[in-house]
Amino acid sequence: MTPKWIFFDLDDTLFDFSKASLISLQRLWEETPEIKSRFANSEAFIDEYHIHNKRMWDLHESGKISADFLKSERFRLTVFPDQIDENSNNASRRLNDRYLWMLGECNTPVEGARELLRDLSKKYLIGVLTNGFTEVQYRKLKTTGLNRYIQRMIISDEIGIQKPDARIFRFAEQETGATPETSVMIGDNPSNDIAGALEAGWRAIYYDIKGKPFESESKLYLGKIHTLSYMPNLLGI
Repeated sequence: MTPKWIFFDLDDTLFDFSKASLISLQRLWEETPEIKSRFANSEAFIDEYHIHNKRMWDLHESGKISADFLKSERFRLTVFPDQIDENSNNASRRLNDRYLWMLGECNTPVEGARELLRDLSKKYLIGVLTNGFTEVQYRKLKTTGLNRYIQRMIISDEIGIQKPDARIFRFAEQETGATPETSVMIGDNPSNDIAGALEAGWRAIYYDIKGKPFESESKLYLGKIHTLSYMPNLLGI
């Protein structure tokens, strides 16, 4: 059946999160005395942050910690590892707020995203289905101008369900009137985006931007792309 809705992941699919995060963390190191006093250069700070951020996201996605705890704890572990008190917690929350604000100000769409959405929106309804924080995801779309092509964005943080849980795909169907037969999911995460969509009965296209292996024998799996410009070929348009 011809798709009616095309859903995209946001970070590192439409929005170049990796680039924006690097810019934001570099700026955070430059402007924050507490970070500069602990790390001799921004590279050391960013490397340490990534270690703790990944660990916190793994715990959050497995349901072991809340989003609020993730936001503050990733910076506390990075900048104030020997402090567990109200002052370090408050400082960590401020660092997180500043980081998220800078992320939302980055005009860093993935190459080809604007042109692809412009062309697809002439024929399809476009949605975004993302695991992320509400306060910054909408601003990313607005800053990049991609919001003009999006009919509906569904954020895990708003509904308390994360990909790859099939319930977030069912929620998207309820909110938009989409069906598994008329929906396609495109994303860069093999587990959250692709395996999750296939399990929910959606068709899926893997945006293999980071070289993470994924193979599937499902007839719903339409294949992989390495640049967004190839996506219309897999859709047959």
